[in-house]
Amino acid sequence: MSVYAWGANSHGQLSLGFESELCMSPQLVRGYSFNPNNVRSIRGGGGHVLVLDTNGRVHACGWNGRGQLGLNSREECVNIFETIPGEYFRDVPVESIACGWDISGCITVTKQLYVWGSNNFQQLGLCQREFNAVRRPLPVILPRNNAASRLSFGLRHCAILTEDHIVYIFGRLRISDETPPDLCITGTTLNCAPVIKIQANERCVFRICNIASGQNHILLQVVDLEYGNLSRRIIALGDNKFGQANSFQFDDEIKRLATGWTHNAVMLKDNRILSWGRNCYGQLGIGSVTQNQATPQKLDLRSEIVPAHLHFGSEHGLIRSWDGEIYTWGWNEHGNCGNDATDNSCSPTRVKLPGPCKIAGTGAGFCYAICEERPESRS
Repeated sequence: MSVYAWGANSHGQLSLGFESELCMSPQLVRGYSFNPNNVRSIRGGGGHVLVLDTNGRVHACGWNGRGQLGLNSREECVNIFETIPGEYFRDVPVESIACGWDISGCITVTKQLYVWGSNNFQQLGLCQREFNAVRRPLPVILPRNNAASRLSFGLRHCAILTEDHIVYIFGRLRISDETPPDLCITGTTLNCAPVIKIQANERCVFRICNIASGQNHILLQVVDLEYGNLSRRIIALGDNKFGQANSFQFDDEIKRLATGWTHNAVMLKDNRILSWGRNCYGQLGIGSVTQNQATPQKLDLRSEIVPAHLHFGSEHGLIRSWDGEIYTWGWNEHGNCGNDATDNSCSPTRVKLPGPCKIAGTGAGFCYAICEERPESRS
């Protein structure tokens, strides 16, 4: 297995050993602290990236101006992957990871939440005094000791979904005064910092099962308990300048959820991908460039391509198909689409890689892929 990366590398986040403004085609990554065969997930932020392996270890690379690599270092950038010491997580394996613009976090197998990086807007759930940057993972105890289930970051906020289907939001996220009638949104505090609490008014009717954060908005994926325990509904909250915070009920079950800065997408059970929000860079992948789309539009994907996973950067998208092909679209200023060009792309285009891709991930303006090389590519 080999690691490839492309796009923005201004903070060394591609782990190529140097910094550059763009890499227009996939570059072979030779410097990493993990076994590519054992990678479980890849998540990118504004200029940094985290990799989680199957042993529950976290590896970090890139921009570290706010300590977002979690290495307890004051180096501005780290351009080769390093392992975050397991002792920072009390030697408990990590189950999931997340990245924001200049913040990172994870949830361990014991459901303990850890966050690190910027706290300029109290997005770590801490009063800002003396904690504007946290350089090593910090455990956060949620109200009533609720166990963390999912974690997502926006530009200035952190959102946590608990196992009992309550969402807590730290930091700055402006939510309209017009609260959806089936949600209860209240304010509370944690470590002297303000926290938004969101839960269902009638928890016997529906529950929140997933979350995803954009730049200044959040999506709540909902399970309707009265209709076969299916998840077909998205409730969106926050900034809605481009229609990105519009809410929808879909005609099929939601399998995957993705958000960029100002756009969103769902992958449904029948493999359709529907996206909505801003489209000035072609980031919706619908075959044309428009200012915004207030309602979900079908991704311009050939019918023979069966998507397996969906990932969004800030303004670009990536699909890994079931046969291991990678397709990208959207903003391409830094070569984020990996197509040896910098022109924006409004439809998914296949990225030329040496073999089937097993794992992929995106950051704000870059991508990663771990591929199984075909024999002829090694000769």
